Amino acid sequence: MGRLAAIGGGDYEENDLLVGEIIRLSGKECPNALFIGTALQDSTNPLTSFKKSFKRMAKGAVVKKLSLIRNSYSNEEIDALLSWADVIFVGGGNTAFMLREWQKFGLGEKLARIFREDLAVLSGVSAGAICWFRKGYTDSAMFSSEDSSWEYEVIEPGLNLIDAFFCPHYNNAGRAGFDELALSDPLPGIGLGDRAAYIYDRGTEYYVSADPLSPVFCFENGEKKPVSPKMLQKC
Repeated sequence: MGRLAAIGGGDYEENDLLVGEIIRLSGKECPNALFIGTALQDSTNPLTSFKKSFKRMAKGAVVKKLSLIRNSYSNEEIDALLSWADVIFVGGGNTAFMLREWQKFGLGEKLARIFREDLAVLSGVSAGAICWFRKGYTDSAMFSSEDSSWEYEVIEPGLNLIDAFFCPHYNNAGRAGFDELALSDPLPGIGLGDRAAYIYDRGTEYYVSADPLSPVFCFENGEKKPVSPKMLQKC
């Protein structure tokens, strides 16, 4: 199996060190990066911020985009972009919308094959982290609600590259409901605060963080346990 980095949240400048960990996973000093912004309907702001962060951490790197909402691609063009990339990064936003759009292009299956064959590092933040797991705790309803009456929901299935129940932004208000669900779920659960990441590296799992105050918790067999991630520091 392949390599994957799921970031709990935070803006891109705050996550420079985590982007550095993704670059390290690629095994290249200057990897090619592909940004997928479907979850925010290909808004340019996340792409611009990610590109700046990636180039800060890998000077001279090339960043391209796969904009399924704003552009039109043939299947061959999508495959060519995916094959070009050493790192594939999925931005945050509406998880449910993103997964529905991906189905139209068979993108989930393509990304799963990349993971199985270890062709690139798969990564992302928030919605772009939830998608790699079997289940996720998401605020997708917020994007379609006209008032404040929406509730957090469980989205299943994700791409199920990691057989676990995942919650990003675990230190933010409104995520407390995840605990009850995770403690009663047979799947292992992961609660990640902003600026922390879950890493899967060819069968090895570990956690990293750029913030000593960002919580990381695992849920298994009805128990909630804190995790001490590896702290990343500026060189």
